[in-house]
Amino acid sequence: MFRIESYITPIILSHIEKYVKNIRPQDAQLSLWNGEWAFQNLDLRLDVLEEELNLPFTFLSGHIHELIIRVPWTKIASEPVTITINTIEFVVKLKEDGAAATPREKSRKKPAPEEVQAPPGYMASLVNKIAHNISVQCHNIIFKYLEEDIVMSMNIQVLSVDSADSEWNPTFIDISPTKVLLRKIVRISDLTICLDKRNETGIIDVCQEPILYRCSMEMRFLRRYNISTAHGLP
Repeated sequence: MFRIESYITPIILSHIEKYVKNIRPQDAQLSLWNGEWAFQNLDLRLDVLEEELNLPFTFLSGHIHELIIRVPWTKIASEPVTITINTIEFVVKLKEDGAAATPREKSRKKPAPEEVQAPPGYMASLVNKIAHNISVQCHNIIFKYLEEDIVMSMNIQVLSVDSADSEWNPTFIDISPTKVLLRKIVRISDLTICLDKRNETGIIDVCQEPILYRCSMEMRFLRRYNISTAHGLP
């Protein structure tokens, strides 16, 4: 008999492993089946981030202090899977024109994990519904951009991504059998941006006044497409 855990768990872990280096899927799978998985001190796959985001930056470092995944198996059809990140740090610099490929760009990519076949009928619809209702909560995002002796730092205390209803309230949404209309709401709290100068040793002697201090914002995204193209995690 098909169990929803046997399909959802590998999907979640495959996407986490795509962006994170030092995890052990075999250990995480047992924890997820119990409803929660937590891991500390994770290094991000910088080459994957550069390829996925396609930004004019080179990632020098990326680190997650704590990652927690909660799966409400007993209420999986009415409550979202929650991904919580406690402190994530990035350091980037501007890409150099015509620069030679870095060792990680030259390295061969690992083969993609074997795709799990979707279950038929009702279960496939349920899996799709779960995937599009994942809730993400990030606490303490630290982003630093380096350019010679200039350091631009951005800190976000809380960033959340949730599905929303027609009134743009966070909620667990239903998926139409013929068409999908997805609303995502992104909320940012306490955004601070600073521009400072560092000395020859890379240390900032005097911190300047922030150019943006404890700002909050909300972004709304609306996406419409056919259900046939909406399989798997977004």
